[in-house]
Amino acid sequence: MGMKSSPSMPPPVDNSMVEETKKKEAALAEEKAKMLSSKKGGMYGTVLTSGMGVEEEATTGKTMLGGTFK
Repeated sequence: MGMKSSPSMPPPVDNSMVEETKKKEAALAEEKAKMLSSKKGGMYGTVLTSGMGVEEEATTGKTMLGGTFK
């Protein structure tokens, strides 16, 4: 009776593609964070008042369809 030979080990897994993919994903995440931070900076850069708000009195009057109402 014939004996079966023991199975050979599979070749080692090539992790270079996995490492390259992780590097590309990290670079993409870094670029995305950079773009979001610049977008936020632009939005906050347009605010003309401080956290205290406007301290002067507002000029209000009654208007009627854009004209003054007396």
